[in-house]
Amino acid sequence: HQGAGSTIDVVKDLKERGVSVLGVETTSRSEKLWSADLPQPLALVFGNELVGVDASVLQECDGLVSVPTYGMKNSLNIATCTSVLIW
Repeated sequence: HQGAGSTIDVVKDLKERGVSVLGVETTSRSEKLWSADLPQPLALVFGNELVGVDASVLQECDGLVSVPTYGMKNSLNIATCTSVLIW
């Protein structure tokens, strides 16, 4: 096991290895999960439940996807969101 310097370093390294990287975040640029192209191989970047994915990391991602929710909340907790995306 080897640690990485930062999330952005990992994203850059994955892209250099030919892995597509999608940030999972609710933004004006995000594509709804069910209409997004999910290339293979694929890495997903999830953010902190309070502040999300850092803006510099989002800029480095190949694209952004969101899991739309309805009602008062505009996001799911990280465990639920991850489950939806992996399923």
